[in-house]
Amino acid sequence: MSRFFTIESFPYGKAPFWLLALALVSTLSVVVTQSSSAASRPELVLATFARNHQESYQGIARRFEREHGVRVAVELVHSRALETRLGNALLAGTDVPDLAEIGAGAIAYFTRGPLSDVALHDLTDRIEKEGIRKRLVESRLSLWSSRGRVFALPHDAHPVGLVYRADLVAELGIDVSRIETWDDFVALGPKVVRDLDGDGIVDRYLIDLPMGAAWGVQVLLLQRGVSLFDERGNVAFDRPEAVETIAWYLRRIEGKDRVATECGWGQTLMKAMIDGLALFYIAPDWRTHSIMTDVPNAKGKLRVMPLPAWTPGGRRTSTWGGTGLVITKTTRHPELAWKLANALYFDGAELGRRFAATGILPPLADAWSLPAFREPNAFYGGQRVGELFAELARETPPDWATPYKTQAETRLSDVFLRSLEHFRAHGDAGLKDAIRRELRTAREYLETVIGRNVQARR
Repeated sequence: MSRFFTIESFPYGKAPFWLLALALVSTLSVVVTQSSSAASRPELVLATFARNHQESYQGIARRFEREHGVRVAVELVHSRALETRLGNALLAGTDVPDLAEIGAGAIAYFTRGPLSDVALHDLTDRIEKEGIRKRLVESRLSLWSSRGRVFALPHDAHPVGLVYRADLVAELGIDVSRIETWDDFVALGPKVVRDLDGDGIVDRYLIDLPMGAAWGVQVLLLQRGVSLFDERGNVAFDRPEAVETIAWYLRRIEGKDRVATECGWGQTLMKAMIDGLALFYIAPDWRTHSIMTDVPNAKGKLRVMPLPAWTPGGRRTSTWGGTGLVITKTTRHPELAWKLANALYFDGAELGRRFAATGILPPLADAWSLPAFREPNAFYGGQRVGELFAELARETPPDWATPYKTQAETRLSDVFLRSLEHFRAHGDAGLKDAIRRELRTAREYLETVIGRNVQARR
C-alpha cells in the first residue's frame, strides 16, 4: 500500500485535502523565504530617522564595507515609527536593526524594567575602558543613561545661543558684548519694542518666545540647572528656580513689561526674521543651520551670541534636543556594530564634514580643533560660529530622561498655562504663590503615577 495519500484515498474528502496541501505549501514558502532573507540580509543594518544623517552616513558605510568585507544598509524610517516598531520588535523578539538612532528622551522607553531585561547593549564599561567618556561632553550622556548605565552614544552637543539681527541691533546702538545677564537683556526692551508705523500695533519686539509651547520654558529652566527629573528619576522641577523662571517668562510675553512675541516656524519665522518682528531668537546649533536654509535672504544680517546668564558669571547656554545611537542585543555581530558606531560618531574628519553640512556640533571635544569648526561662516557675516558653540558646549546642562518625561512636559505646560491665566487676571499679585501651587500639584501627580509602577521603585 502507498505510504502517501492521493486525492481519492484521502479519508476526509477533496476540500480538506486541498486545504492541507495549501497549508503545507505556504509553510514551506515561508521557511524558504525566511532562509533566503536571512542569507541576503546585510551583516549590519542601521536605522535612522534623519535624512541628512542617512546621506552623511552612506560614504562611511561604503568605506566600512570595503575595510571589513561586509555589507551595511543605512535605512531611513520616520522617528515615531522607528521608535514604536523597534520597541515592539524588541519585545516580540522579531528582526530588528543592529544599530538605530533615536531621539532625545526615547532611551527611557527602551530601558524600562530591570536592567537585565533591557534589549540594548550597555555601553558604560566600554566607553570607560576605551577612554571615550573623558573625550565627550559629560552632560550629554544624561540623555542616554538609566540608573547610572549608558545605553546609547550621543550624536550631538546641541548648545544653545541667540541668533540676532545684527544690522538692526547696530542701528539701535546696542552693544551685545555688554549683555551679560537676562536683566541686562530685558533692560533693552524700551529701546526696541515699538509701534513703528503708528497704527497702534507693535511692529518690533526684543525676542521670539513661544506663548504656549513648553520648549521655551524648558530651555531656560535647563540653563538654570533645573531638569524635569534628576539622575535617580525623581521629579525635580518643583524648585524655587522654576518659580522665578516661569514668573520671569510670563512678564516677558504678557503685560506692561512685555518684550517678546511668538514668531513660529517655517515661512512664518522666515518672514518675521526678514521683517525684523523680533531681534533675537533662541537657537541651538542645529537651528542656526536651519535658519541658513530657511531664511537665505538674511545672509550677512545675522550673528550668534551666548545666552545671557541668570546671574553674573553664570551659565551662558542651555541645550535643546538630541540624537543617540543604540546597539541592539539581537545583533549577530556586536563587535562589528561597535566598530561601525565608532566610525560614524568618532571619526574626526567625518565630524568636520558633518558640521559643515548640518551645523551640528559633535560632543567629542577633541574634534573641535579641526579646521571645519574654526571656519568663518559667510551667512553669519564671517563669524566663527563653530568656535562659539564649542566654547558653550562644555557648559551644556544635563537633561535626564525617564519613561515619564512626556507626561512631565505636559504637566509643565499645564503649570505654565494656568499660571498665565492667573497673571492675566491678577497681574503680579499672588503670582509666585500660584506658580508654587501649580508646580507642587504637578509634582504630586507625577509622583503618584510613578509610585504605581513597581519597576520604577526598584
